[in-house]
Amino acid sequence: MLTSLLPGFRHFRTPFALGVLIAFQVWILIGEYVPSRSEAQGFIDRVYALGSVAGSAAVTAAISFLLYLVGDIVRLSSNQMMGILSRLKLPQVAPHRFATLSAQSKAALFEFASTAFKVRKDTASDDDFRKLRDEIVLEFTEIRMGLIANHLDVYLEHDRFDAEADFRLNVGFYSTSLWPILAWCWTPWALLGILASVVLFGNGLRALRDANEILVQAIVSGIASSRVYIDESERDFPRPSGSVTIAPRARRR
Repeated sequence: MLTSLLPGFRHFRTPFALGVLIAFQVWILIGEYVPSRSEAQGFIDRVYALGSVAGSAAVTAAISFLLYLVGDIVRLSSNQMMGILSRLKLPQVAPHRFATLSAQSKAALFEFASTAFKVRKDTASDDDFRKLRDEIVLEFTEIRMGLIANHLDVYLEHDRFDAEADFRLNVGFYSTSLWPILAWCWTPWALLGILASVVLFGNGLRALRDANEILVQAIVSGIASSRVYIDESERDFPRPSGSVTIAPRARRR
């Protein structure tokens, strides 16, 4: 039961944490302008009255749902996050720190991509190998779906690292605005918290590399198959349309 609940909790955690983080920043900025129960009038007074009627548990549930909804709206995927970093030219400044694949994963996937040409005894350059490797990387989402159907244990291990990366990348990204707000409303020393956001973001990138490492090893070891790799290795030997492969029946003893 815990195995089935954990993936759901991981995907709930990031949107809820982002909603809390954003709500906290908004509260710091405009919290003093929100009237108290005795001062409330109009709509705000009706909100307080609804809380009295529904009870604290219902109000807590409603607020939690709203925080989750806000967090899910602003949450960025790892691809969107890397797109923002690319526009900021950060990967060009420190390519190893902002890479989504480790050096070992790149080397393993490069060697694997080269075998697609060696099967056909085709003379290809390193640029061809890199191009095929990059195409396989773009196929990671499709490969993940294949692991769910065929190798759930491998997918769950990948999902654990991917959820950690999602949480740390998003919280690290959205918490960068918290420290200037605290510095403006409280003390300039709060700007030192930006270092914590940077470290958290870096840990998210490390977790993303670990998640992709599992996908790379699954591809290289044959646990998962790459469509573009198969197409490239069989490019000179196209399969006839409508062909069916019949496996021989096992003999009865």
